[in-house]
Amino acid sequence: MTIEYSSNFVRSFRRLLIDIQRLAIEQERIFRLNPIDSRLHAKPLRGRLKGLWSFRVTRRYRVLYAWKAKNSALFYEIEHRRFVYQ
Repeated sequence: MTIEYSSNFVRSFRRLLIDIQRLAIEQERIFRLNPIDSRLHAKPLRGRLKGLWSFRVTRRYRVLYAWKAKNSALFYEIEHRRFVYQ
């Protein structure tokens, strides 16, 4: 699995608490092995975010991403769920 990172994702990741960063790295590892693993709670988004997907880092934090190809994804954002969908 190939993952690319947007500049927004990198900036947001750096601002996270170190504990959340560690959890995000672990969730990314799971994503690389199996992007539909039930531990990720991955789902396609609707409405104005149609075409993007999200998965959980914690109950409060989400990663927004898009599929570029069958085995390639672009991570757009990582943020608290209150803000990530805005």
